[in-house]
Amino acid sequence: MAGAASLFHSDNAEIETLNRRVRPSDGQREYLLEHKNELAAWLAGDLDDLGMEVSHFIQGSYKFHTLIRPLKMGDEYDVDLGLYFKGKPHADVDPAELREAVQRSLRRYIAENDDIQSIEEPKERCCRAKYKQSFHIDVPVYHETPAGRDVRLATLSKGWERSDPSAMIDWFDDAIGGAAANRAMIRRLIRYLKAWSALTFRSPAIGPSSLMLTILVIDAFKQVVADEDEDDDALAKVISAMYERLVSDKVVPNPIQGDTDNDVNRLSAQDYEHFLEKLAALVDVSHRAVCCEHASEAAAIWSEAFSYVFPLPEDLGVLAASQNGLSVPTPDIAIKISTATPGAVERIFRGQVDHARIGEGMTFEITNPEVIPSGAQIRWVVRNSGNDALSTSDLGHVTPDDGTFRQFERAAYRGRHFMDCEVWLHGRLRSVTRVSVTIDRIAMPPRVRATRPSYTRLMRR
Repeated sequence: MAGAASLFHSDNAEIETLNRRVRPSDGQREYLLEHKNELAAWLAGDLDDLGMEVSHFIQGSYKFHTLIRPLKMGDEYDVDLGLYFKGKPHADVDPAELREAVQRSLRRYIAENDDIQSIEEPKERCCRAKYKQSFHIDVPVYHETPAGRDVRLATLSKGWERSDPSAMIDWFDDAIGGAAANRAMIRRLIRYLKAWSALTFRSPAIGPSSLMLTILVIDAFKQVVADEDEDDDALAKVISAMYERLVSDKVVPNPIQGDTDNDVNRLSAQDYEHFLEKLAALVDVSHRAVCCEHASEAAAIWSEAFSYVFPLPEDLGVLAASQNGLSVPTPDIAIKISTATPGAVERIFRGQVDHARIGEGMTFEITNPEVIPSGAQIRWVVRNSGNDALSTSDLGHVTPDDGTFRQFERAAYRGRHFMDCEVWLHGRLRSVTRVSVTIDRIAMPPRVRATRPSYTRLMRR
């Protein structure tokens, strides 16, 4: 085995790992919790005239501790705030009217909270408040009978549905029970699969739900993961078990007996086939990665699935495939540092950037394009790291080369970051040339050149 497990998880919270990059920081979780509490307090106070007791319950990924940060442009944190009404029989409460009352209350809340960007149109199973800082809070509305725990979810088109999120939390806690190390690993594996899904499918609506992935990971973990397995081997085993299961049976049973939704696989037939196709590709990636002889090679293969989110070894330098036992030639990279206006070159580096100031432009250019084989594709992969980038969830991005063999970026965060020039051929990664970029200085004001008196200038005829 290649031993790339250290790039997935480390007990040292400062080491750049996949788990660290996809998991929200404690500060970000507290920020989300603060806004959730503010919204819950508003709704409970604003809706207390409906003649029912109002309570709330945070649920979903936040409660499971499997929440991931936004990983690409347009993604948002997703927090689920269950709103519960109690005090009347189900028959005396109209689900549509209750949903509308909650929707009106959310609209009133905009005037009280400048952090909210909009209240979206009601969804089938929840209302949604969209915030300016890349997150939203979904508010599913429940009704609970006065006696006993009979919980129903208010939907737009199907009326009341039997659904008990607290029972789901109990199931989750029981299902991952056992050794603390196993519980922690299961949560990490769920985050990895959720990160892969977020990067793979252009919209959450056409990919597997968070709950579906959670159930699949837990079921597979119990069957195939051994105590001595580390994260990379465990993930590869879980992925294969998931795929084998879903090929033979697409149904993913709801573990909570009595819920209306018996199958948590809500994908359409077309989306399900697309999901299986992508999952098969992930199986191939995982098999190739865990069979590598070197950790750096395994890391590069894992990045085929996790792109810029996966951390490559900092000392990677150049990684290349081989042909007939010989390493293939790889790109050499020159980096031109410019002022705020691209083109005014101040410094030139080769292979790495020793220092750049925030706000400066950086043009990365392949100086030996003749080594790029015909038909190959070049991808410029930015991997941001460090607390500044993580605090804004800007982990990086991928830009296909436009045929110029160069890419312009702007220094934005302090710390040591990486530009990886990837060469792909026939759908496989052929080489990676890693350029480290150290950004350690505040942006400097542009220099003002003094105008020389006319009599000091040489005259040209």
